[in-house]
Amino acid sequence: MMGPTCRGGREVTSCRTIEAMLPTDHLLRRIDRCLETSELRRALAGHYSTRGRPSIDPELLVRMTLIGRIYAIPSERRLCEELRYNLAYRWFCRLAPGDKVPHHSTFSKNRHGRFRDAGVSRTLFESTVRRCIGEGLVGGKDAAIDASFIEADACWQRKTIPGYLPYVANAGRPVREWLSDQGSVVTKPGGSKDFDGVSRTDPAAAWSARPGRARFGYALNALVDTPSGVALDIEATPARFAEEVNAGRVMLGRSADRFDYHPKRVAADKAYGSANFLGFVRDHGAIPHIPVIDRTQQTKDKLPRTAFSYDRDTDSFICPTGKPLPHHAFHPPTGVHRYAADARDCETCVLRKKCTTARRRTLVRLDDEDVRDLARAEVETGIYKRSMRLRRGVERFFADAKGKHGMRRLHLRGIRGAEEEFLIGAAVMNLMILARPHPLTGKPRRGACVPAALTPAAISARSIEHDVIVPPARRYA
Repeated sequence: MMGPTCRGGREVTSCRTIEAMLPTDHLLRRIDRCLETSELRRALAGHYSTRGRPSIDPELLVRMTLIGRIYAIPSERRLCEELRYNLAYRWFCRLAPGDKVPHHSTFSKNRHGRFRDAGVSRTLFESTVRRCIGEGLVGGKDAAIDASFIEADACWQRKTIPGYLPYVANAGRPVREWLSDQGSVVTKPGGSKDFDGVSRTDPAAAWSARPGRARFGYALNALVDTPSGVALDIEATPARFAEEVNAGRVMLGRSADRFDYHPKRVAADKAYGSANFLGFVRDHGAIPHIPVIDRTQQTKDKLPRTAFSYDRDTDSFICPTGKPLPHHAFHPPTGVHRYAADARDCETCVLRKKCTTARRRTLVRLDDEDVRDLARAEVETGIYKRSMRLRRGVERFFADAKGKHGMRRLHLRGIRGAEEEFLIGAAVMNLMILARPHPLTGKPRRGACVPAALTPAAISARSIEHDVIVPPARRYA
């Protein structure tokens, strides 16, 4: 299982020579101190045989993948070429000057085979999260959720209707994966109303016009602890708002299960302001600091809903003239309660022209209206304004991912390929945070500190019991 690394005789001497040439504060040296690969080896142990010719060390391939993402090297051919003469890269990959660099095709075979079956990307990412938790970098109080559009490796001109895909000759791996995910019935994907096609090469990608011109793409969904900027969970979805909101639920639930992460406040933009998502955040034990999607003010110069007071005891609204609007109907699928006034009261009302043009005035109230009221009340507090400032951390996460680590466009196809790229990128960004010098001592972090779960002992006591926000450090030391 182990490939040729720096061990024994002349090879050890060569590696020591390379290490002596590498600056002590080099980025790769600092990241190497924070990288833990024991979980990866355990996950891949069942996919390698001890018989036959020695295999290429999987840690070598993982380290090469990290270098490609750290320095935004999109091409695997170029990465292998630079690994031949870049001494820093060789030292990080534990390659002596005379060791052979793996062929670029090895990446494809392992990514779509052993690594994908073993969940290497998810394992690597979660190991960095646990390390950040163990180092006390995760505050555990404020979290932010958002999604960013990432362009897929698919030409917008090469599109077809979904029903034609099963008959495409020599269909590629992303097409076969998408067809298997769809099952026996191929349905029309969501998205733009005037578009009913999918990509020939990557049918899982969604057709989206944000931002700018329309093209195929995926959504990078991130759950980020603020203000530290540590990514706690990543989810890849087609670039559709409904799936992005659902990804927020998945990430909050998964981070709670795997890391025991229960933030006090969750911040997001207005796209997440539906009653269902606000209710989920409240049931999760957090206060939603999210602008509410509210259309009650869209009354076309008529009396808004805020002019009517709700009586909880009688489950009815009271109009400005004191007339009741009792409960009229309920729609279970949407959780919408409808309230209607008496038509005879509306006929003789002095405010009829300012109220409605219909026969009678009607109002609606949702099952989760209480949490909507809670979210509206939080807008007026100072802690809400602070959460909105801290929410910039997730935007900084997307900016660094695209601007510094080459994630503006995907290089793998399919929803699984997109998730792998997102997880590797998030793992690299967590490692960049870990690679910063300690804020108190100014020394680099050493050793492995990997707790099983996020506990009060693992987190800084001051950040939980005393409600203190740890000041953010620089993104890159």
